[in-house]
Amino acid sequence: MESEIPSSSDRDLIFIHSLNLKATTGVDRWKLPKPQAILVSLWLKTSVALAGSTDHLPYSIHYGLLCKSVTALVEGNTFTSLEHLTEEVANLALGPELNGEWVKIAIEKPRALLRADAAGMSIVRRREGNKIVKEGEDKVFIRDLRLVTIIGVNPWERLEKQNVVLNLTLYEAVGEKYDFRKITTTVSEYVEKSDYKTVEAFVTSLAREATVTCGVEKVSVRMEKPSALTFAKAAGVEITRERSFFAAESDDVKLKAGEHNVYIALGSNLGDRYANITTAVAAMEERGIKVLRTSSLYQSAPMYVTDQPTFLNGVVSAVTTLSPEELLSTLQSIESGVLNRVKTQVNGPRTVDLDILLYDTLVMSTPSLTIPHASMLERSFVLQPLCDISPNRPHPLTSTAFKHHLSTLPTGQDPLQIYAPLTRAGSVSLDPINPLKDTLIMAILNLTPDSFSDGGATTPSNLLQKATSFLSSGASILDIGGQSTRPGAPDVGADEELRRVIPAIQALRAAGITAPISVDTYRASVAAAAVEAGADIINDISAGALDPEMLGTVAKLGVPVILGHTRGTPETMNSLAKYGDDIIGEIKGELGERVKEAEQKGVRRWNIWLDPGLGFAKGREENMRVLKELSRMTGDGLPWVLGPSRKRFTAAAGEGAKDRQWGTAAAVALSVQGGADVVRVHDVEEMKKVVDMAVAVRRC
Repeated sequence: MESEIPSSSDRDLIFIHSLNLKATTGVDRWKLPKPQAILVSLWLKTSVALAGSTDHLPYSIHYGLLCKSVTALVEGNTFTSLEHLTEEVANLALGPELNGEWVKIAIEKPRALLRADAAGMSIVRRREGNKIVKEGEDKVFIRDLRLVTIIGVNPWERLEKQNVVLNLTLYEAVGEKYDFRKITTTVSEYVEKSDYKTVEAFVTSLAREATVTCGVEKVSVRMEKPSALTFAKAAGVEITRERSFFAAESDDVKLKAGEHNVYIALGSNLGDRYANITTAVAAMEERGIKVLRTSSLYQSAPMYVTDQPTFLNGVVSAVTTLSPEELLSTLQSIESGVLNRVKTQVNGPRTVDLDILLYDTLVMSTPSLTIPHASMLERSFVLQPLCDISPNRPHPLTSTAFKHHLSTLPTGQDPLQIYAPLTRAGSVSLDPINPLKDTLIMAILNLTPDSFSDGGATTPSNLLQKATSFLSSGASILDIGGQSTRPGAPDVGADEELRRVIPAIQALRAAGITAPISVDTYRASVAAAAVEAGADIINDISAGALDPEMLGTVAKLGVPVILGHTRGTPETMNSLAKYGDDIIGEIKGELGERVKEAEQKGVRRWNIWLDPGLGFAKGREENMRVLKELSRMTGDGLPWVLGPSRKRFTAAAGEGAKDRQWGTAAAVALSVQGGADVVRVHDVEEMKKVVDMAVAVRRC
């Protein structure tokens, strides 16, 4: 209660509790000033110890004097609002007349609301020299608001509405004033239309209503059920939530008439799990279910029935015109008709499992279908991929964002692992959400005569020998490029790039090399030809910005793409290396827009890797800042690729590109420490030792 005495170990206080006064604080419903009853409570800091030990009047602030001064102020003046009155009482208490050092004031209006005992506000102020300053948060409170609603899980609790008692505390942001009458009306109307099974979901939805609908920055909601327990006055729940807890969804899902936004869970643990999932997604789109976004794919241990293979799980957000029952029937036809699922037991092995998680904000339950999905909140393999897509989306029953539900799951659940698919022989193991993960080596094979570091060093005659040496030294991926992307590099054209790259890829595959091959290109035509020749990954330094056909091509190819951060072109990027104080935020924001466009073009999230673009549209200082704050970027569920090797910012004075191993080693170690999943390097043998040491340190 706001009228309770504040506890403090460093303050001696005198107080007046519930002083009955009349005050004019604004106008009534007829726009006329009218005195109203108020209760004023004050706690004023003074030296009780000094006055008590000396019994000397000058050391004491007499509560009689305090009472007379406050009464004269309140009843002798007109105030524009309750906030105005409260501030003036604080000025009096801390002013020369009373000379207080610290004051808490709580003012209630007992007749302000028809169905509540009181409404009011409380503030704390202190004196600093000649200034009066705010301490803590100003609060507007609504006390004992009595309403009726349906709430409870037991059948008898749902037969008729029952009494509930609400106490709301609205924490004010600086400069904001809340209209408690309007907020009370909004909350009351919401409560009396609501129908909740749990008290926890009920108070959370009220906090959402106060913060999101009414614009309150922070609120405490306490709800009591007076009739809940036979031998207790009441039982209930109290929570405090900020508006950010209910952050608005950033998804721009524009629905036409008759369209519905649905979320569908995908799972497979028999046969080629990845092929099963991609086939199911393609079958959904063939049947008119438009896939908007996909999650990453996660490997998880089986739940409920544990004696079965490991699952691959994901979630898609889609748009459909089908009804819930029609959607269920369509998904079941894909399971059985396309992927030959034969259901032998509940929660048992399956080629594919397609479950409706959400259908707009619909809540329904029939013998064949429950929406939202009944078990989704207990499954990390559902919540984690769902949070990849819509972390701030609230569960329709709990009004709580899915990211908060995910954070409350027991830590003992089996950890999830990201599955990074490759469509050809050979694979890589990436686990970007695991803080103890490995960092892989991507070896650079430049087939360009003008690369800044190794131009002309790789030729058709030594290509196979270099590739074999890199793989035996610890490389997991080979990265082949035929167009230099160093700052100022000229464009050699698609034909020349194809002439350099395609024969090299074909030669490596013909020699029996099965390791994943990445093609370093920003041209869609080169990317398509390289994948046809045997490449597995597209490494685009421009994230699809330099060729408008690139992202659509990647979507059709269905292969992973590394979206690199840069600005402009290789010819202009140096002039665009201008960033503010938060370079990480700027890079993440710009890459986020590229990811969004990639998803809109049909690229699946499970095929997206990211690269902050060291050396691209960044000077020495900017590259250093990226490495220093890299951990703010990584760990978001997507693999991160770092390419610091031999770049100018790693060089000591006078060092040429081939002499930058020491600087590169330091940058590689910092990349690993910051959470890189892959580092792209020239000197594989040396940098593998650096990576192994940095990973060992990360794990200790």
